[in-house]
Amino acid sequence: MLAREIENWTGWRPRISDARRLPGGSHFIYIGNATEDSRLGAALGSAGLRLPPGFPSQGYALAVDRDRILIGGASAQGAFYGVQTLRQLLRPQPVPENGPQRVEKNGLYCPAVTIRDWPAMSWRGVSIDVSRGPIPKLAFLEEQIRVLSGYKINLYALYMENTFTLPGQPIFAPSRDALTTAELRQLVAYGKKYFVTLMPELETFGHLHNVLRHDVYSQLAEVPHGAVLTPTQPASFALIGQMLARVAVLFPGPLFHIGADETFELGRGQTKQLVTQEGLGRVYLDTIAKVDAMLGPYHKQTLFWADIAEQFPKLLPLLPKDIVPVIWTYGPKASYASDLAPFRGAGLSIFVSPGVSNWRLIYPDFGKAFVNIRNLTRDGQTYHALGMLNTEWKDFGEELGGLDWPGFVFGAACSWQPGAASAEEFRQSYDWAFYRNSDHTFEAILDNLAAANTLLDGENLGGARQVYFWESPFSRSGAKDAEAAAPVTKELRIDAEQAWESLLANAGKAKLHAGTLKDLVFAARRLDALGMRWEYTEEMSHLYWDAYWNMNDPRRVQDDLLGISSMNGRLADLRREATELRAAYTERWHAENRPYSLGTVLVRYDTQASALQEKILKIDALRRAFPDARQLPAPESLGFFLKPAPERRGE
Repeated sequence: MLAREIENWTGWRPRISDARRLPGGSHFIYIGNATEDSRLGAALGSAGLRLPPGFPSQGYALAVDRDRILIGGASAQGAFYGVQTLRQLLRPQPVPENGPQRVEKNGLYCPAVTIRDWPAMSWRGVSIDVSRGPIPKLAFLEEQIRVLSGYKINLYALYMENTFTLPGQPIFAPSRDALTTAELRQLVAYGKKYFVTLMPELETFGHLHNVLRHDVYSQLAEVPHGAVLTPTQPASFALIGQMLARVAVLFPGPLFHIGADETFELGRGQTKQLVTQEGLGRVYLDTIAKVDAMLGPYHKQTLFWADIAEQFPKLLPLLPKDIVPVIWTYGPKASYASDLAPFRGAGLSIFVSPGVSNWRLIYPDFGKAFVNIRNLTRDGQTYHALGMLNTEWKDFGEELGGLDWPGFVFGAACSWQPGAASAEEFRQSYDWAFYRNSDHTFEAILDNLAAANTLLDGENLGGARQVYFWESPFSRSGAKDAEAAAPVTKELRIDAEQAWESLLANAGKAKLHAGTLKDLVFAARRLDALGMRWEYTEEMSHLYWDAYWNMNDPRRVQDDLLGISSMNGRLADLRREATELRAAYTERWHAENRPYSLGTVLVRYDTQASALQEKILKIDALRRAFPDARQLPAPESLGFFLKPAPERRGE
């Protein structure tokens, strides 16, 4: 990784050799385990960087002077993290504007520094949703692992409902594109190269609708075709046992996440009588304990989502003391102490789990996410959490994983350093840290994209939600939302278009991770299309109302209807955007994901384009018929619900 970093800037690939001991002389970078290499340990000690006994194993020391660079880890993993720090410290060598050119244009320099560093949290993780629609390609999953390891992430969780093959259960998983045994083993081995542990995040209680919708599993559902596995049926635990046996052996790491969140149906069906007798909390926690016991032979530490358990604080002491609640909460709060204290008070170790706020939005709401990630991770450290698991979710089945990078990288920073990380410092450093760009071009782009959520929050619309993009401009809800957004729609579009233009003009500035810019371009285009739709919803409605109020003026009617539907009319623009975005989305999907489930999103674009085409035909027919009919249908009958101001009537 370090050699590639140097080669990318200089065109020269340094020689890598395997030395048995720290050499004398100068002009080298030496990387080793300082606890095993006595000469390296002594050299670091001379620089005031001794790694004392008991120093955290993931820590490292880094010493840079004129003659050499020394990186000594308290383990191989620690040395790896020292290299990641050095990669960010390297800078292109400035060339003097005046005087002799004594350095190569493509040189690199590193400031003379001494650093001794170690993580505030042992586990620093991300959770990737591979079950709500998109199933990423192996190459994309590997890219996430490789890139995030560079920011010292060491835990990578795959959220799985039914997207892995299960022997003897041929319809359990999708017939194609499910994660295979060979792929999961390859991914585990890939993560190991980068000191990233893969953790299965396997739903074993709730969120199993994609299994329970099949009638061959119907007797295991709490309610017919629901999402919760009933604990009253022995066959439920037989299925869980099969799932555990399949997955546990593929993930050799010490952690196993059994899911168990949002089991809202529990007690409403087969378990109703048991819940009446024993109480919902006890039935739930007993089930968690039983699944935990089933994991015993695999020697894993069990994690589970804490959202149901937290409703029964007095029962928490009933849980096995080695089980780990993962406390997830995504709203921005000044303090999360009240969320964490009950679990620690019950003698349980904890994980904290913030989120990147990507779900159900056209572009993630990083403004809220950064507060959530920073403060929950900070409070997790205060309550001695074992780690942090930063989540992304694909609730609508269309979210692109390539938009999540800022949230994941910020989570890496928050979980490595002690206390509260600075979101502002992170934003200002992101251009270099992620793109190796020396100015603030991409910071400005990300700010432009993030502005959409801020603007729409200010109008009580809850951000740039996907539902706004998909609702018809000819529905009452579409008209209502367009009207509510009207004060900020123009600003939203300008921000999106400025981001779009800047991405196209400045793509060459990204010397690292340039491929991620394509998803940002798509997000900018889609935000712009949302703003256009809202603007046009109002404009088309006003044009039609004007025509309707002035049917005694045929020329005016024709002009108004042409403004709605013609070669340059609003409907043609919206149809073009729908079809072009469909093509762009298809490209981005195939860049990241397997074909499975793409059709469930494309049908939305197709339906949208078809509806616009039908409206075009309708308006065109009215325009052609008007010279003879001299009559137009009522605006509301065509979906034009926004009237112009009364004073415009007849003007």
